[in-house]
Amino acid sequence: MRLFRLEIKRVLHTRTTWILLLAAFGLSSLMAWLPVTFEIRNIGEEGKEQEITGLDAIRLTKQAQAGLSGEITQEQLKKAVETAGQMLAEYDKTYAYQLPTEVYVEKILPVAPLLSRITEVYADAETGMAPGIIGLDPEWLDHFYEQCPVHLNDLMKLEQKNHPEAAQQAEKMYAKVKMPFTYYPGYSTNAYDYQMLTVFLLTLFCVIIAAPVYSADYQTHADDILRCTRYGKGRLAVVKLASALVITSVSFLLCASWHLILSNSFFGWDMLKSSMQLVFSTVSLSDLNIGQLQLIVTAAGFACLLASVCFTLFLSSRCKTTVSALALSLLFFLSPIILFMASSGNGVSWLRCILPSGGISILGGFASEVTNFNFLHIGGYSLWAPFVILGAALAEIPVFAGLSVRGYCRHFQ
Repeated sequence: MRLFRLEIKRVLHTRTTWILLLAAFGLSSLMAWLPVTFEIRNIGEEGKEQEITGLDAIRLTKQAQAGLSGEITQEQLKKAVETAGQMLAEYDKTYAYQLPTEVYVEKILPVAPLLSRITEVYADAETGMAPGIIGLDPEWLDHFYEQCPVHLNDLMKLEQKNHPEAAQQAEKMYAKVKMPFTYYPGYSTNAYDYQMLTVFLLTLFCVIIAAPVYSADYQTHADDILRCTRYGKGRLAVVKLASALVITSVSFLLCASWHLILSNSFFGWDMLKSSMQLVFSTVSLSDLNIGQLQLIVTAAGFACLLASVCFTLFLSSRCKTTVSALALSLLFFLSPIILFMASSGNGVSWLRCILPSGGISILGGFASEVTNFNFLHIGGYSLWAPFVILGAALAEIPVFAGLSVRGYCRHFQ
């Protein structure tokens, strides 16, 4: 235990470590605030419009949509379509954003979250194109919740037409989604995107902290002396591994929790009870509300953090200098983003998902996949991408932890 405390102190006494930890905390706060600045609403009459932003815009939206709080009934959906259709017909417009500002704020804004989900569900089965509001018959909304699984089936035929197993799995998962959906105003998908970005940056900082844990001793030749001591091999390797994991884990959890506390305070805590189907896609496969989604994204990010740090420590145990350890660590850390941009093929998708940092990638990471319908295929079997990402991360933690210890013990022998 004394050796462990000394190693913790050694890592924390490094100036770079403190700079990175302070930067992580500061960025967690900044990333919680930035989505607030994107909230913009126009009020007033034409010619006398006033633009409100930030927290004022959030309050306006929540006040306008207060009537939607709770379970969304098919009658509410029907009235939303009728209201929007009447306004578009009255002003001879095709899209809601073309309406006068005062009309939009008074009539459309209170039901806006429902309109996009309605048109999505009644998309054309052959093309996947959503109709305009004026192309909807309000009577269709009497069967909205019955249409949701039908739309999912149509969507899977378009996206996974060569993989019926994927469509069957999606159907089984969606059958567990609670209906009617629940909605509480306030949440923005921008806040979700910035949670994903925060997890990515926090993990990046932790990888940089972990990169020199073993390689720094090789570079300074302190390792030559340490190996001559009683606990200078196996036990020291484990202590270095444990100290790096403790420091990065505590830092990640504190910063990620602080980010969510700030973000939810800005947008409101009631919105955590909203069904993710009314925020992202009506046919999102997971039976989660926004609060549960935030926790699962954080938990998956934590698993990928541990996998990434363990893999970084493995590289550190094999590299002779801190520069080479850091360079390789960053290369592998960013590789899922590179692979995502390079190809969307099944083989490449498997590779980027099973990489240690695949789950926290800002492109194709766990946070984006859990709201999507991407299935990975092997033979005639299909797996939902988030399951692959999480399973790979959990398997890699003990594997790379063990390889890190073994790599240090056998270095230069």
